[in-house]
Amino acid sequence: MQYLNSTYWNWENEKKTLFDDWQTNKQDIFEQIYNSVRDMQGFEEIALIVHDKDKKGNSTLKLPHIHGYISFRDRFDLERIARRLGIEQQYVEIAKGNRYAEINNKSYLVHAKNLDKFQYLSEEVETFETFDFLAYIEEHREELQKRAATTKRELSDESLDYIIQKVQRGDLFKRDIMIDDDLAFLYANNMNRFKEALDFYGERIAWLRLEDLRQLRYKMTVLYIQGTPGVGKTTLANEVALKIKTQGELRNNKSDIYSASSRNPFDDYYGQDIVILDDLRPDSLSASDWLKVFDPLNSANMSARYKNKLVVPRVIIVANYQSPLKFFSEIKGEDVNQFVRRVNSMISIESKQFPHFDFDNIYNLSEVVKLSTPRNLRISQDEFLTLNFDFKTIIEKNDDKEKFIKQALDEYILPRAFPPGINSPSVNGLQNK
Repeated sequence: MQYLNSTYWNWENEKKTLFDDWQTNKQDIFEQIYNSVRDMQGFEEIALIVHDKDKKGNSTLKLPHIHGYISFRDRFDLERIARRLGIEQQYVEIAKGNRYAEINNKSYLVHAKNLDKFQYLSEEVETFETFDFLAYIEEHREELQKRAATTKRELSDESLDYIIQKVQRGDLFKRDIMIDDDLAFLYANNMNRFKEALDFYGERIAWLRLEDLRQLRYKMTVLYIQGTPGVGKTTLANEVALKIKTQGELRNNKSDIYSASSRNPFDDYYGQDIVILDDLRPDSLSASDWLKVFDPLNSANMSARYKNKLVVPRVIIVANYQSPLKFFSEIKGEDVNQFVRRVNSMISIESKQFPHFDFDNIYNLSEVVKLSTPRNLRISQDEFLTLNFDFKTIIEKNDDKEKFIKQALDEYILPRAFPPGINSPSVNGLQNK
């Protein structure tokens, strides 16, 4: 490698002027180099290219420079080659004598196996017909791809500890990893370490959030969304969750959303502060696990089915076609009141008889209240439930969804999830000290 600056070349003064405008004179510079070695005994091949898009570690461009490959059939004198080229001997290297020396040096001209570097075109390499560089690269394409993968893994391993620390601090969530090509590659080759880091963050943040609950730094909120199939419960749940997440981030909270599956709902839970339980069945969780999710202060750890995970969100959003009373009444042998009283708010969605574009639904918000006098609710011909809690409407018949969501969040949900003026360890407890 040598810079395209006349200072570094021991050429005649007239030829040194070629470097004053190397872009225009690039081919003349290449010819001068080729002519200086072509008549040397045993000369076999040459390949030259200008690298003008390489970057330093701080992302600034390196100075333009030439990379070259020259091969000889016989032994050669390194000092003599350097003298012929007109550069200091320290800038001429002998390829290491292993079986990969040739492919390593030729492929480096275009960074074919160094995918973290700028990829130069094979057509930019000048060989003066000593060999066909394009054909050579194509012939070794499969091997280069394999070696590029190895190189990428080696480079990734160097940054693994740093990335793992970011996961442990909650600076990277699993979604961030899976949508980034480089992070996903690193994850694929180090799954156990990543899962351990995710588990650690999930457990640590859950303990911090549990302490926040104990110290009344926030109130966990359970929001139930009810409506007939196809009315838009899932869409609304996601919209509300995203707005809560945005508001959390504006308050410097490392907020993230977890959408549980109906089967093994908490298998992939890693401490997310917003949980969506969409179309779960009453038996998707055991009665004790439902209570643990809704009331972590009394018994936070889930059952062994979920490896005794600690699940402590800020907001839980349940979306189902049944009302909370009907849904939880299907958990056999349990008092429905213990579930209903832990649902703080309910959004009911009704379709208009004559829907019109964005205003085709009616939204109502209710809050749970304790009844002064218990009432009986018939759930079958021969069965009644005694209710100590029910829902009271607080926002009624609003067909403007955006305004409805804003009012519900501003007045009822966000003040519980993110009380103003509260310094919360679960917000900043995992930051660098």
